[in-house]
Amino acid sequence: MKLNKVCFAQPGHVKFIKSPKGFPVVVSAKRFGGIMDRSRMEKKHAALAAEEEEKRYMNYLKEGSDWLCSRFTKMSHQDLDKEKQAKLDQELREAAIREKQVKYEDDLNRKRRVIRANRILENMKENQRALHHAVVESEVIYQRKYNEAVDREIAEDAQRQKRLEDENCPEVLIPFSTITEEQLKAQEKAKALIVRAEILKDCNERRERRLAEKEQEECDVLIERAQYQCLYEKEQKEAKERAEKKREFCRRAYKDALEEKAAIKEYERICDKITDRIICADVTRRRTLDTRYNKDFKANLAKKIRDRENRAIQICRLHQKNKRQAQDHENQVGEQYDAEVQMDEGRRQCEIDELSRQRRAYELTERRQAQERRERDAEIRRFQIANRLKNMETNRRFCATQKRHKDQATANLRDILFGQRDDFLDRRQRQLMHMSSCQADPYIKEDAIFFDDALKAVVHARKTGRPVFPMAKAVEIYTRKNQIDKAPESRMVGRSRIRDYCWPGYHSKADLAYKNYAQREKCREDLQYERNQIFDKCIKITKIAAEEQPYIKCELECPMKCFQHRGMPAVESVDSFDCGSNVCNEEDLQLGQCPIAMEVSENCDESLRSNKSADSIKAHWSSPNLRESPLNSASSMKTIGGVQQCSSNDKFSKTTDRKRIWR
Repeated sequence: MKLNKVCFAQPGHVKFIKSPKGFPVVVSAKRFGGIMDRSRMEKKHAALAAEEEEKRYMNYLKEGSDWLCSRFTKMSHQDLDKEKQAKLDQELREAAIREKQVKYEDDLNRKRRVIRANRILENMKENQRALHHAVVESEVIYQRKYNEAVDREIAEDAQRQKRLEDENCPEVLIPFSTITEEQLKAQEKAKALIVRAEILKDCNERRERRLAEKEQEECDVLIERAQYQCLYEKEQKEAKERAEKKREFCRRAYKDALEEKAAIKEYERICDKITDRIICADVTRRRTLDTRYNKDFKANLAKKIRDRENRAIQICRLHQKNKRQAQDHENQVGEQYDAEVQMDEGRRQCEIDELSRQRRAYELTERRQAQERRERDAEIRRFQIANRLKNMETNRRFCATQKRHKDQATANLRDILFGQRDDFLDRRQRQLMHMSSCQADPYIKEDAIFFDDALKAVVHARKTGRPVFPMAKAVEIYTRKNQIDKAPESRMVGRSRIRDYCWPGYHSKADLAYKNYAQREKCREDLQYERNQIFDKCIKITKIAAEEQPYIKCELECPMKCFQHRGMPAVESVDSFDCGSNVCNEEDLQLGQCPIAMEVSENCDESLRSNKSADSIKAHWSSPNLRESPLNSASSMKTIGGVQQCSSNDKFSKTTDRKRIWR
């Protein structure tokens, strides 16, 4: 359909469109009908209704057939139906088992990932990093000892080889020589000079070779540059020749004129030069023959002047003749050039007229095509505007259907989430009830993990021959830092007897109290088990460390050298010497070598610290809430792997990073 009028006005319903930049959809009637059917889903609803009716009818027939078959007995086909039903039931059970297995595997993988993540977070803590540092230190000590042993073995092999060489080559076989040390130095110096001369010679040869190579490269570069220059000149020459060929007709006449002018100028220059030479010779001759004014000389001079005038007249006539010929030739060339220019102008004007005619025809065709295109676009626009309202109605129905589905899915998801929330709140309530009834140590799990890892590291180090001291030291520091060797004075948890004398109406409280009692008792047993495990592992670590390096008691020595090293004057008699509070003499002074000042200072400070720590521990143990644990009695030697801790480990007993709150 083609319309006669073209409407350029903007449609009035544009403001009601959501996206004014969108283009209308043009579809066929068949496709539009399919879109409408899919938006209303009439076929789907009809198919679902027919399927439901068919299923209901089949169930009706099946029930009637089963009731009818139940009236008959001894039918062989019943066995086949039972076998099919049993097979179907078996498949359903297997499908349910597979689904449970998949769900179990997913839960197991999720739990494993959670465990791995918790383990990574646990390894990032300070105590685990300290244990890892101790393991690395043990490995470093082992490797250092191994390298030292290898070095010692290599040195022993070298000494053994040297000893064998000395035995096989005694001094008797060495020839006696009278060469002195100065002569040996002179020989070595001469050899060094010879080597230096050879090195200098080699350097000079390499320098000359590099210079020759450089000169050769420069020559090659110059040759290549000359070749490129020749090629460039050749190309320039060819370009000039091509340009000259294009302008040959225009340049020919001008070139002839220039050549003639150049010849005339050259002739005039020669004449001027001859004249100048003649004048110069005449002046010179006059200068030399001024005294000779005889008649012959004057006659010859007059003759020469006449000859010169004659030659000048001839040259002037010849010049005028050549000038007339050049002017005639130039006029002829100009007339020929003007004729050719007029011919070119006429040809160019003809071409311009032809191009103008073609351009007008092309513009006329373009205007006609533009008019047809505008009419076609206007027709398409009207058709699109006509279909736009239909598309909007279709989109509205489709959006309504999608919204119904989305609302239904949202409602289902809301029901699921509400159910999950209720389950989570129930579990949280039960967990809070258990937490309120259970007064467990919040750090017991962390301590158990640390001692488990420490025992594994110590056992592995013991098996592989690594030193156990760094791990045992880390365990001792962790024990003192976190007060592992102290346990609370727990009281007996008795069974609540509220159920024995409760009256009606308080059964719920009695049940809650009994549940709290059971949970509290379970938490107490678990906590006691974890503590026992920690104590057992700590004792095992201490035993392994003691087996590696047994305990050696420190010897007390005279501290008098300490005062002398510190600048105090020595005294002759120490009978009336009153020791200060910083002197640690528990026994009588023994004879022996005195230690250095730093060792005495450390031992004294250690004794002071041990005295202070003993007093504080005594006061601490006097409190009624604490009792001594098995680990405290086991580690009362204050040793790590059999080595007395005499320096920096006691500082951890003064300040702790975390406080244990015993309830």
